[in-house]
Amino acid sequence: MDIKSFLQYVSYVVYFLIVSILTYYMQWITVLFVGSIRFTAADSFPGDLSRSSLAIMSFVFSIMHFVVLTIYLLLHNILVSLFKIKFHYKIALVFNTVVAVSLIIYFINMFLY
Repeated sequence: MDIKSFLQYVSYVVYFLIVSILTYYMQWITVLFVGSIRFTAADSFPGDLSRSSLAIMSFVFSIMHFVVLTIYLLLHNILVSLFKIKFHYKIALVFNTVVAVSLIIYFINMFLY
C-alpha cells in the first residue's frame, strides 16, 4: 500500500467518523428539542404537539442534517484536495442520503408511534 492510497483510506475513515459523530449528536439534539417543546406545551394551551407537527419537525431536522453533512462533504473535499488526495463524492453522498433517510424513519417511529 503506497502512501497516497493510505491517506485516501484515512480520509474516508475520518469523514465517516465525523459524520457518525455529527449524526449521533444531531439525533440527541432533536430528541431534546422536541422533548422540551412537549414539556412546555403540556402546561399551556393547546397542549401537546400534534402528529403532523412532529412529522414536519422530523423531516425538517433530517433535511437540515443532510444539508450540514453535504456542506461538511464539500469542506472535507476541499481540505483533502489541498493534499492532492482523491475523494469520491458519490460514496459520501450516498452515505449522507442513507443517514438522512434513516433519521427520518427513526424520528417518525419515535415521535409518532
